Parts: sequence; C-alpha cells; structure tokens
Amino acid sequence: MRSSGGVAHLSLSRPEARNALTPGLIDRALAALGEVGRDAGTRVVVVSGAGGAFCAGYDVTFLGSPGTADAGIERDRVEALCSAVRALRQPTIAMVDGVATGGGCDLAVACDLRFASERARFGMPPARLGILSSREGMERLAALVGLAVAKELLFSGELLDASRALAVGLVNRLHPAEALAEETQLFAEAIAANAPLSVAATKLVLDLVAGGGSLDADAEEAIEEAQLRVWSSADASEGPKAFRERRPPRFRGR
Repeated sequence: MRSSGGVAHLSLSRPEARNALTPGLIDRALAALGEVGRDAGTRVVVVSGAGGAFCAGYDVTFLGSPGTADAGIERDRVEALCSAVRALRQPTIAMVDGVATGGGCDLAVACDLRFASERARFGMPPARLGILSSREGMERLAALVGLAVAKELLFSGELLDASRALAVGLVNRLHPAEALAEETQLFAEAIAANAPLSVAATKLVLDLVAGGGSLDADAEEAIEEAQLRVWSSADASEGPKAFRERRPPRFRGR
C-alpha cells in the first residue's frame, strides 16, 4: 500500500501468477483495506495489479475439493475481499491492465469505477471449471452491465476485450497502457480535492438506492444521518465561501 495526494494505492503483487488470489494474498489485502478505511487522510483508493495483469482470479491450486466441507470456501474468501472494497467509505477505482478474470473481474466490479488500458481483458470462467460465482458477485455484475451481458459472460466464460468492455459499461474509461497510471492518478486526485464528507455521503446514497424500490428503516436512517453530517459540516460553509472569494476550497472532512 502506498499513498500520494490523498490517494491510496493497493496493488496485488503476485506477478508470476498474474496476481491470482491465494488465502495469504487475500488476508494481506484485507488488512491493508482495514488500515486505509481508518485513515482520515485517504480520500480515494486505487486497486491495481503488478506486472501487466490486474488479477487472474482465485488460484486453482488452492481450490477445495467439491463435495467436501471445503467446497465454496474460496468463493467466500473472494467475496469477503469484494465486500471489504464495497464497504470502504472512500471511492474506489480499479485500474485494470491486462487480465481481470473470475475473482479478479469480481474485484474490479466491486470497485466504484474501472479505468482500463487498451490491453485489458475481462472474463468470468467459473462455468468452464465446473464451479459457481458468488450470488453477490453475479448480482453486482448484472447491475453493472445488464442481465443479458452478465449471462453472456457467465454462460460462455469468454473474454471481453477492452473496447467491448467500455461499450457495455463494464469500464468507465480507456487509456493507452503507458498513460493508464497517470490518468487514473489525476482523476483520483480530482476526487480527493472535493469535500470528503460530501463524496462519502454521495457514495452511500447511490449504493443504497441503486437497486431501486423502497428502502428499509435502517437505510433511510443512514441516508438521513449522512445528509445531516454533510450539511452541518464546516466544509459545507467552506465551499460556498471559497466560491465567493474565487479561490480553491480547503476541505478538511469535518
């Protein structure tokens, strides 16, 4: 984990295996996410992979035996990582260079935004292995790209190239590989320059209402508390004041 300009970078580093997930790698990533979630100075989190790949999913050499008590544990581990990413108060950006397959695709989809290089490839191969993606992962994928495209990916196990991923809404922005890191950092810093309480509340509200339909009492209360926190903050006064004084605002997250 490294930080710059209010932006924390979490890089999966197992390049010899295209950053395929193992129990140890997931545990280290979860620990790093816990730290960054508690860091008031971090306003955006970028998730990436080392060595020209994002993540080739869960390492099949660590798969449990079907029909035993170990079956499905790996799926649960990957879902725990995706859920931890989703639970961060900070916006998250998946910076995808190379393959993002299986659990790696799940992880990218779990992030708020996805920036990719032109050599990025996305795929969901569980059906080719005789296993099953998590329910939560399938729900997130279908919500992002639509039911028909989600079925196409999950039924076939085929890879989507970067241009198709952009066309179906899986990717927000495409960049040449040599410009991906710089462009992602610039965008992340632009988010980090905004009022963090406002950004965090916006993320909360959008995530809660994304499914449509009515919200339960806990969700309604969370939204009301977030709105009150923003409107009663010092940053809510600083923004209009800076605008009137024609200067950049100095948001402090309180």
